[in-house]
Amino acid sequence: MRVPWYAPLVLLFLALVGLGVLGLLWLLGALALAGGALWWAWVWLRRRLFGPPWRRLPPP
Repeated sequence: MRVPWYAPLVLLFLALVGLGVLGLLWLLGALALAGGALWWAWVWLRRRLFGPPWRRLPPP
């Protein structure tokens, strides 16, 4: 069985496309992780800085 001369080039192209897709998924995952960490830090800092005020004592 003979394969065309361009078969290795097609396989190489498909491999590179697959690596590109994996790299894009990895980048999206890293961005999602960084965004989640920043969101968590922002919520924690906002709660820490602008949290509920001190309760006033009831009148005597």
